[in-house]
Amino acid sequence: MATNDWDMYDYILESKDAVRNIVEHQDEIFGEALDYLEGKNIDRIYIAGSGTSYHSAFAARKLIEDKLGIEVTAVYPMEFVDNTRVFTKNALVIGISHAGRSTSTIKALDRARELGLATIAMTAERDRPLNDHADVTTYIEIGDEFAGPKTKGFIGSIATLDVLGLMLAVRRGAITEEEKGELERKMLATTDNIPAIADAAWAWYRENAEDLKRSHRLVVLGCEGNMGAMLEGTLKIWEAVRYAVAGYELEEFMHGGYHSIDDKTYMLNLGNPGKHFERMLRMRDYFVKERGAHCFVITSEDKGHRDVDFVFPFQNEPYFSSMEYVVPLQVIARKLSLDLGIDCNIASDPDFHKKMGSYTY
Repeated sequence: MATNDWDMYDYILESKDAVRNIVEHQDEIFGEALDYLEGKNIDRIYIAGSGTSYHSAFAARKLIEDKLGIEVTAVYPMEFVDNTRVFTKNALVIGISHAGRSTSTIKALDRARELGLATIAMTAERDRPLNDHADVTTYIEIGDEFAGPKTKGFIGSIATLDVLGLMLAVRRGAITEEEKGELERKMLATTDNIPAIADAAWAWYRENAEDLKRSHRLVVLGCEGNMGAMLEGTLKIWEAVRYAVAGYELEEFMHGGYHSIDDKTYMLNLGNPGKHFERMLRMRDYFVKERGAHCFVITSEDKGHRDVDFVFPFQNEPYFSSMEYVVPLQVIARKLSLDLGIDCNIASDPDFHKKMGSYTY
């Protein structure tokens, strides 16, 4: 694919096939890493990454933790370097960087090696500096993604982490092959819906575009299994429209953040069904009626929705929810940026990482 023939929206649509490729070719993708881990009594996992890589780690963490029965932590690389004390010599540190150049993730892997810990580099690119700072490399096999704001990369990174965790759980006898297969089927049922979600989200965006284009302050709220989608969706819109976007866990927003809401505020609520759904609607109604805020709910629930909400029959599998609820936010990021005259495929400063030393070349 030539670099002038692609668009961020196209990569969203490609996420479906990217996840299928990872599941169908898992033996060759993960064989080296699994052989490396054979015989290691791993009792703690840290997944270090920045931006979208951190968010994918956050979204994948719970499945890996539940199925392996060990603590798994998504951590910012410099937080791991500067502030994390590791109490076991049997920890595994996975450093994830889509481009394979993140200086801070390289530093986290170097720190892990200094501590004598097992290390795996995870990247979508071959022959990158990250590979030289871990014992083995696992590739995120999703094909090219030239756009700066990663969409397919987020979903593909979750799938890569999840499948590695499931394969390791089978090898350790923590789950059966049948249990692993059922979870993979649920993941594929979720990601097979992505093109339909994206098309529906684009239609929804067109209906609400004139209102959304007036936004210059946006808040994204999420909870439970959609925390990863909330974090990543916030970043994606922020990257694309290039004005301030804040993301919060639902209950945390009630502790300070709510003071800023007025009739110039736009709010996107991820309304996955669960124990917090009614509370989210209660907060939505408050901000609409008492603050005049522009509130939209992204949900599968017919109950309580308004005409402006995005309603879609999501799969709502708790482990994989972020892989589907992030899609409308990705679509909003791309379509709104275009309507604002911003080509988010082009970096605001192509030399930024060189100037800051945040990429290693």
